[in-house]
Amino acid sequence: TSSMMKRLRSCESNSKNNNNKSLSINEYFSCRETKSIPPRFKNKVLNTTGELVAMNNRAFELIAGDGFINFTQTIFDAGQLLNSQNIDVSDLLPHPTTVSVSFCGISLHFLNEKLQLYVFILGCYPYDRENQNANQIRQFVDAKLLEYDLILDNNKFVVTDNENKMKSCFKESCTRIGCSIHYMNKQLEHCFTSDTLEKIPVNCDLVQEMFDYIRKIVSHMRRTHKQSKLPRKLQSYSDTRFNGAFRTMNVFLTVFDDLACVLDRTFLDDYTLIEKDLLEYVCSFLAPFEEAIEELSCDKRPTIYKVLPLRQYLINQCKIHADDHDGIRQIKNFISTRFQDVWVLQDIHYITTLLHPSFKNFDVNPNLQDKVINLVKNEIIKRQPSTSVLSKCFDLPKNDLKLSLNPYQELDEYMNLNVQINEVDDILLFWLTQKSKFPTLFSIVRDYDAVPASNTTVERLFSSSKYTVSDKLLLKTFDKKSVIEATATDTKRKITDPDKKSTDMSLQNQKQFRTSTTAKKLKKDEEDDIVIWDDDVQDKENDEF
Repeated sequence: TSSMMKRLRSCESNSKNNNNKSLSINEYFSCRETKSIPPRFKNKVLNTTGELVAMNNRAFELIAGDGFINFTQTIFDAGQLLNSQNIDVSDLLPHPTTVSVSFCGISLHFLNEKLQLYVFILGCYPYDRENQNANQIRQFVDAKLLEYDLILDNNKFVVTDNENKMKSCFKESCTRIGCSIHYMNKQLEHCFTSDTLEKIPVNCDLVQEMFDYIRKIVSHMRRTHKQSKLPRKLQSYSDTRFNGAFRTMNVFLTVFDDLACVLDRTFLDDYTLIEKDLLEYVCSFLAPFEEAIEELSCDKRPTIYKVLPLRQYLINQCKIHADDHDGIRQIKNFISTRFQDVWVLQDIHYITTLLHPSFKNFDVNPNLQDKVINLVKNEIIKRQPSTSVLSKCFDLPKNDLKLSLNPYQELDEYMNLNVQINEVDDILLFWLTQKSKFPTLFSIVRDYDAVPASNTTVERLFSSSKYTVSDKLLLKTFDKKSVIEATATDTKRKITDPDKKSTDMSLQNQKQFRTSTTAKKLKKDEEDDIVIWDDDVQDKENDEF
């Protein structure tokens, strides 16, 4: 009897360990026969799909996308494994606030011997590390660069945003340059949205109160679809858009008088509290900041030399006048103080500014000229040939760049050079013509002017993806008459000259390619973006790209 009791207890424990279910042959081998789906299930899926696109305001092409098919297959596979359990699908789906993917964009900038600027976007990679601490981010970036046989060292510059984790990430084996646009935009954001900053009051109450009223009205107009009655579409505020407060207020100002006839009584009270004169002053004051952002975001020409003059110009714009509105005085005090304390300039900003003929006299801030000249002299000394005994035995270099016995002679001649360059002229073309006259300064320009002032090159990747998705969701309008005329013209060409069919198709494909690669307007994204500049990568150009 005791043996039978032990046997029963053993069987019960084995049954519990098997999860109350024995594996079938189908768990190991899939059935080769293709079973047809019953029509009632297909109709049910069809009706549910129609409800999906109607209730969520999505395009019908959504169900044909690879992402949706992969998502549906994953849910279907999970349902097969959990078919014996009563599970609500809402418990299986993640919360919207937890659905996120971090990306890391990396681009490469460098100048060759002919001072031709090359910009390569290495990629926009999904960040797949366990966390986003400094060590993990640096290992991720180094791994992606190693795929192109690129390694960071002290001769490389890295341009990133100014978050603490990015500062810590690139504090070694490279020279980190803070993105100038991020410096500027962050202070403008605090000016209109923050009450305190580093435990110190922002003291911009007047403009913040006005901005809050504007945001409420804009949100109401867009939510109730009343903006169709306005001559221009209102712009919602987004803290991920550079100078977003200016864009929201500037559009609001253009339709300010039209809003009185559209708003209902509830929001009309907020509208009457907005002082139009103050709104005009604020938009006028912020306009130069918008122009500076556009200047620093260019990736076709060097921009690093523009940082110091534009920063000083914006600080000078914050000078308080006797007739300034109290709200403008608050903005000027905050922006001027924060720019001087937070927007830090590095040696590369000073040196590249001096090496621009139109900025070398430092009229924007004469007190800096002596400091910058000393920085350039130190850089010149670093580039002088070695004076060791062994180096004196080396063969003379066979090139046309003859170094002067006086290392500072180039700098003196350059400072006495009477040349002015307009804003539309190419600074690289100027230095290419002066290569033989100023060989050492030319080498400095080649190493430093490739560094961008901001990391907006990789941020355009996020804007482009957003616009691509939006374009797919929008209905495309067309002119019926022009389409009929174009179709008739194409038909006549095919009839009269059938041999040109392949040529026409080739031209059409080229046109589609050009259209698909059109650049979109700049917009900032929250993800970590990195711009890598390499002064030695030109030797690998033919092998890697």
